[in-house]
Amino acid sequence: MLYILYCNILNLAYSSQKYYNIIMKLCKYCNKYYSKSDFGVAGTIGNKTYRRLKCRFCYTKTKKLLTKKYQKILNDYKTKNGCIKCGVKDYRVLEFHHTSNKKFSISSARYNHFGLERVKKEIKKCAVICANCHRIIHYGQAWKHG
Repeated sequence: MLYILYCNILNLAYSSQKYYNIIMKLCKYCNKYYSKSDFGVAGTIGNKTYRRLKCRFCYTKTKKLLTKKYQKILNDYKTKNGCIKCGVKDYRVLEFHHTSNKKFSISSARYNHFGLERVKKEIKKCAVICANCHRIIHYGQAWKHG
């Protein structure tokens, strides 16, 4: 009788753990359980939905760190090169001016999470220039488009 009661308790514990695993998922980065809806969808094949290993909180944290890293790389590059017209080296006023074949804006690359190599390739098509000199360059072009 005691053995049957013990087996029923084990079975209940197993089934509740199984149910818990159906509705919850372990984040591989912070080792916390979250609802499966807190994990982004990595892919769907047939009726099966595959979810990411990172919870949305770890994913957001990782993306913020990556954005900061990209911004630092871009700021260092701008400071190192300075404005090609007037020589200003303050990264806060320096911009990238495309000289040919613009595929995307460098400033939007960090928010769109483009790969670093892709961004570096696009930077090679640009000249670093301060905001004032950039406005002067584009002043005539703005009136031509209208």
